[in-house]
Amino acid sequence: MTTAIRIPPLPVAHMRAMALVGNLEPSLQELNQIVDADPALTAALLRAANSALSAPVDPVRTAHIAIVRVGTVEARRIIMGIALSNSFHDLRRSKIDEHELWRHLVATGVLADATAWGNVEHTEAFTAGLLHDLGRLAMAVEDPGRYSRVVSLARSGTPTIEAERAIFGLNHMEWGQTIARTWGFPEDVADAIADHHEGTQPGLAWAVKRGREMAAGLGIGDGVIEPAPPPPGTEAFLLPVIETLGGEESVLQRIDWYSGAVSAA
Repeated sequence: MTTAIRIPPLPVAHMRAMALVGNLEPSLQELNQIVDADPALTAALLRAANSALSAPVDPVRTAHIAIVRVGTVEARRIIMGIALSNSFHDLRRSKIDEHELWRHLVATGVLADATAWGNVEHTEAFTAGLLHDLGRLAMAVEDPGRYSRVVSLARSGTPTIEAERAIFGLNHMEWGQTIARTWGFPEDVADAIADHHEGTQPGLAWAVKRGREMAAGLGIGDGVIEPAPPPPGTEAFLLPVIETLGGEESVLQRIDWYSGAVSAA
């Protein structure tokens, strides 16, 4: 039996934050208005601005200065990550490794962003990578008992998508695409969420799939099963993205910088 897809409600502050999905270049004023409405966003930006990676000369004490310090591009990404994590928190009852899942989402965003080419906006690729497991988050929060059965099956060798279909009647890509469209995300982002395992559509879905594969190559799992690095000879293995970003250590530092801001909210 197919489970009816429940669309999670978003608090007003989170609605404003998630509206950034369709706004690739928000102004400093727009970001300030969103952050001022939610103390968790202020705290996250202050953590990011005062981190070792940001290396401030003096402590950053206000959200406005934090946004200026990290830049509007990075601030937008952190705000969306916080809105997402606060909308889908406490995944432990579903047996998902919450810490690893958030690292996976951030890593996919970072690597999809660096992989994007042609007509694909880099910022949009990060967004699609961050949001690609939206359906999994919703399924796990909506019915943690049943999703824990999915996790058990997946860790016993059943492909996760097959396990989801067996338990829920549909998979997390289908669930995520429905939520993305209901929340008014751009169609190409919704399509990338629906296609991130196959990457058959050119553009965003392709970049997200490669981002997922490279994240696994860095040893980052998806919170359900252990990572399976792409085999030598595949596109993800051959793309020089990690090297372009300064090597594995630099990439992992960047991922942990985002993850630290998002997961500690």
